[in-house]
Amino acid sequence: MNDPQLNETLRNALLDRVGGFFRNTVRRNGETCSVCTGPVASPGAKDCGVCALRRAEFGNRLADQVVPLTYVRGNQQQKKHQSAHTVLSYKRPSAAEKSVKDLCLMIMAATSIHASCIAALMNRMWQSVTFVPSVNNPGPSHPVAQLARQVAFNNDADNRLTLDLGPGIELDPRAVRSDRFVVPEHYRDRVAGKHVLLVEDTWTSGAKVQSAAVALREAGADHVTALCAARWCRHDWESHRWLLDSRTEPYDAYVCPVSDDICSAN
Repeated sequence: MNDPQLNETLRNALLDRVGGFFRNTVRRNGETCSVCTGPVASPGAKDCGVCALRRAEFGNRLADQVVPLTYVRGNQQQKKHQSAHTVLSYKRPSAAEKSVKDLCLMIMAATSIHASCIAALMNRMWQSVTFVPSVNNPGPSHPVAQLARQVAFNNDADNRLTLDLGPGIELDPRAVRSDRFVVPEHYRDRVAGKHVLLVEDTWTSGAKVQSAAVALREAGADHVTALCAARWCRHDWESHRWLLDSRTEPYDAYVCPVSDDICSAN
């Protein structure tokens, strides 16, 4: 399954293309959230405040694991950071070709290099692939659908599905809601009893991602892994700025987004 030559090519391409401005996420007990990899609520805590509250409310209806690949230096007061420019510009109508390709390569590399690590918690590979729909453009023409098509394994047309918008889509965008998204009836067999890989471009509050995960679990998914290209952090928040400033090494696709170590497969 693992192709070392392809992995090395992807790694080198990403070091060259995004290594100067993207930084790997870090999983550090007591410092970063076990769910979203943002700063924890208090020293020694397992999760950030938002993820802890959602875990208390929704429990195992949320994604089994969330896998953000890189931090974004958002809300920088002076010049917009290149990481923020990339994740914002890739989905504009006149999307910068480089931004689209950069995020596509990140998803491809993560699922090619770290497939076994992402699958380990559930003891099986993902069997279906979907993405978090956009409110304004929920169908397969949205750039996030293009990211989902870069998933390396188990991603042929028979294993893909598209979520519909639910009645709660316009309500409280920062709240997880079970009615924000719906699994269409004709896709139920691609969800029920399956490990579903849910692709998203950017985790900001995580409300959309976790709402989609809840919809998949309520449609019968055994497991949901949320794979996010970027974890948006706020440079104007002290705890976020400290985390961003602590990450100095260029983005390296060999660093495992699950274990925060160089993947043993490489």
